[in-house]
Amino acid sequence: MKAYNLESLRPGMVVGRDVLDTNANVLIGTGTVLTENQILSLMDRPIFTVYIEEEERKEVNIPGKEHLLDNSYVTCYETVQARVFQIFMDLLENEPLDMEELHAIVADEILAKLCDGAKAVSQIHNMSRSGDYLIHHCMHVAILAGLMGKWRRWPMDRQVDFVTSGLLHDVGKQIISPDILNKHGKLTPEEFRTIQKHPEHGYNMLKLGPLKDKRDILFGILQHHERCDGSGYPNGVKRENICEFALIIALLDIYDAMAADRAYAKRRSPFDVFNILYEDVLAGKLDTEYGVYFIRNLCHSLNGNWVSLSTGEKGRIVYIDESRVNSLPVVQVGDNKFIDLNRESSIKIEAILTADEI
Repeated sequence: MKAYNLESLRPGMVVGRDVLDTNANVLIGTGTVLTENQILSLMDRPIFTVYIEEEERKEVNIPGKEHLLDNSYVTCYETVQARVFQIFMDLLENEPLDMEELHAIVADEILAKLCDGAKAVSQIHNMSRSGDYLIHHCMHVAILAGLMGKWRRWPMDRQVDFVTSGLLHDVGKQIISPDILNKHGKLTPEEFRTIQKHPEHGYNMLKLGPLKDKRDILFGILQHHERCDGSGYPNGVKRENICEFALIIALLDIYDAMAADRAYAKRRSPFDVFNILYEDVLAGKLDTEYGVYFIRNLCHSLNGNWVSLSTGEKGRIVYIDESRVNSLPVVQVGDNKFIDLNRESSIKIEAILTADEI
């Protein structure tokens, strides 16, 4: 038996000890197989850990497990994370943006080391997100931006500008109260209006500094929540008036936010997120060319990643038909079991797993 914090609970786990409320009433009994709804119901209560039965599991030999995390990649990521945090803190305190440090982070660390082909996608999914969620999210968007720039074969100076815009896209959220940013329940209209101001906050923090002549970077930050049909914010502009950086950062921002654990929402399967992105593409909200391009290239990068299935099993993606935007993968479970999720419609991918969940 092992104690799990609420963020680590997953459907299919078996409760090892009664979960009690503050009046000692049983909320979930011993032996219950947890469902997604039960886990979410616990989030609203003053409960911090749940005891889970731990079964001895036979080790299976699935190629790729030994390469799940790259220690040198993690070390580089954590070093950059600390440096990005300092840049964000300096901006919050109205300190001038250190362009030499920013360029070193983007060009010498993120683009040169963290945007390492398909490995980058595997690593950012496999690492823990302990610490400041905002910094993790901005770094992940920057890494995805670096991959997009490389996939598009942009000149290096444009890749650097694009990654910079992705890295700073949510810097304006620092001005907003954590109580609103991390709220579990539905935001009030006033709270949502407050959230909607963060692109302008970020733009205003940077527009008079060393980036004042970098229109693409600044408008990537200002417009990353604008939508092609004019339904976005802060200014409700349509596609023809949205800069290229913002059209793409919109996709990266949604993908990472929905595929990751947050204080107020559980992570989703990347393939569920792809469906949501594609629906917004078809509805005219997100750019068609970049939307389809991003989904197809990221699908390719997800090959080899470990996933949890709705059956409670864990497996590894071994094949994805990239000819269809909404294609689902083939997952290897154990030594000789392969599940084609395009045929087994009752089985779903719950999430990409981190290394410590395998």
